[in-house]
Amino acid sequence: MSENQSSITDTFFTKLKEQSFTIILLVAMLWYQNNTYKNNLEGYKLMIKDKDDIILKMMSAERQIMLERNERLMEQRDDYVEELINSKK
Repeated sequence: MSENQSSITDTFFTKLKEQSFTIILLVAMLWYQNNTYKNNLEGYKLMIKDKDDIILKMMSAERQIMLERNERLMEQRDDYVEELINSKK
């Protein structure tokens, strides 16, 4: 029985040695994929942040333009109303 148990143990370690390269290769591939994923994720986060900053700048500029336009139109309206009032006198 000792011979049989020794044989099983030897067989197990032999098979483990045969498969160890494959296991190490799979672990290395998983590590590489994880690192690549993390790097890509960080890159995407930076791109999204940059795009958000650009969008906020554009919205701020458009808002300022619209405020100036609104002010200009109100001045024109006031001038027109004043002109009408003066023409009726």
